[in-house]
Parts: sequence; structure tokens; C-alpha cells
Amino acid sequence: MRHHRSLRRTVAVLAIASAALAVPATATATPTATGVAAAAQEAIAAAGTATDVAGPADLLGLVDTANKGLEGLGLTPFFYPTGALNCSALPGTPFGIVPAVAGAAPGPYAIPGLPTVPGVDTNLVGKGETLFAFVPAGVVNDAADKTGMQVAWFNVNTFQGGFADMGGVGETLMGTLLARVPAQFKAIAEGILAPVVNAIPSAGVRLAPVETGSGTVLAAVFGQVTHDGQTCAFLPTIGLTQVG
Repeated sequence: MRHHRSLRRTVAVLAIASAALAVPATATATPTATGVAAAAQEAIAAAGTATDVAGPADLLGLVDTANKGLEGLGLTPFFYPTGALNCSALPGTPFGIVPAVAGAAPGPYAIPGLPTVPGVDTNLVGKGETLFAFVPAGVVNDAADKTGMQVAWFNVNTFQGGFADMGGVGETLMGTLLARVPAQFKAIAEGILAPVVNAIPSAGVRLAPVETGSGTVLAAVFGQVTHDGQTCAFLPTIGLTQVG
């Protein structure tokens, strides 16, 4: 298993290096990232040195559960899982580990099974945007406070980047979609969308729609999830997404 973790780490580092080398000639007019984009780039690079804790063989089932949750949302998993110690609400979990995975989907993207609303764009993200998601396994009762998780992203084609806060599934979906509905129709739209949104398993799950621009987007997801009166700190996990 230690060998497998090293292999995942090597793949991640090589992918980051390859993406950096893949910057097209048209991007040379902006040779270096500055400001918040540079800070995001540094955060992603630092995430490549973090040690994931979701490796023990008896936790693979939980990792698989988290991945299925991610794939159920139609997102592509990041390079390797992550985890938090002493935070599981599931009895018998070694060291109380909560394994977790992150993933992303380029726009246009809509939550699978989400009903259409006449006159409303139900895509959560559109062209030039990316949806990032974080899915833990072992968080049963989510806290009312859904803050704490973040995504650092960097577009290697445009040298743009930044940080975005992640939010709960219901809040993110309903907030994003209802913002597009005229005030007089919000109640009707909410009545159509709410049953599907509320049926999505969401304990500990976090989402963030981000205007990344088109190109090769590197990202690191990290932060904290609060549940059952305790705070779980998750190490970074890294992914790569081609955004159209």
C-alpha cells in the first residue's frame, strides 16, 4: 500500500509538471502568475508534498464508497484520496479515519437527474467554468455550518488562478440556480428543484462552481468539515481538468 501511495504521488507530480510544460505559445505574453493566481499556484504545488492518509487496505471500501458518490454526481476523481484522523462517525474505523475524495467536471454541467425548469438554465456551470466537489465517507451528521473547505485553482494556459470557498450541496445548487429565476417564479422553481436536490446524499459533501476559464486547470481541495460536534481537517488532494 505504501508503494501505491508513492505511485499516486508520482503520477500527481508528473501531471503537474506536464501541465506546466504544456502551456501554449500564446500564453507567453504573460510569463508568470501574479497576486492571488501566484498564491493559488504555490498552494497547489505545496499540496503535492502532502501525505494522504487514506491508504490502509481496510479503508479501501470507504474510499470506494466516496468515489461512487463522486461518480454519481458525474465528476472525475482527483489523482488520489485524502483523509482526516479521529473524525469518523462509523464504529470500528481504524484511527477514526474519514477517507475522502475530490473531483471536478468542466462546464457545461448539470447535476444528473435534475429536472428542467422552463426558461431556466439548469447547468450548474457553463462553458469556461468548472465544478469542484469534495466527498467524504464516514461523515454521517453534517453541521449547519458548511464552511471550511476550499479549492485552489490555476489555469496553466492563461496564468489565472485563485481560491474559492466550497459550500453544501443544497445551498450551492439552490443558490446558483434560483439566482437565475425571476423573483415572481422563484417559489415555483424551488418546488420543482427541491425534491431532487434534497434526495442527493450530502453529509459532508461540498461543491464549488468556479469561473476558471478554458484551458488546463490544476486544482487542490483542502480544508475542514464539521460534524457531530467535531472538526475534521483534510489534507490537500490534487486534480487536473481540461475545461472547454
